[in-house]
Amino acid sequence: MIEHLHSGTTRVVAALAVACLTLVVSGCVINEPDAPPRGVVVSGPPPAPLADAPPARPAADAVWVGGYWHWTGMQYVWIPGHWDRPPPGRQWHKPTYSLQEGRYIYESGGWK
Repeated sequence: MIEHLHSGTTRVVAALAVACLTLVVSGCVINEPDAPPRGVVVSGPPPAPLADAPPARPAADAVWVGGYWHWTGMQYVWIPGHWDRPPPGRQWHKPTYSLQEGRYIYESGGWK
């Protein structure tokens, strides 16, 4: 009787092993979603830039951040240019505005 029970258990374990091996060999495919698009969809391109001349540099390490149109979620607002001290090892990247698949996309700028 113990021999019969052992034989049944062996068959169950063998069947499970075959099922697991079949899943592994069949090549499970995992589809990762596309990376989310950068930026936000906006109503259209920004207005033309406004005149923005830098005043005298206040410090040797100051970097001029030129004025730009920023999307608030409802409309563009002008952010005037200003002098800033960059975080160590970073550079200012201005915002970008592009037309992608018929939609205008705004990507904010920042220290990168």
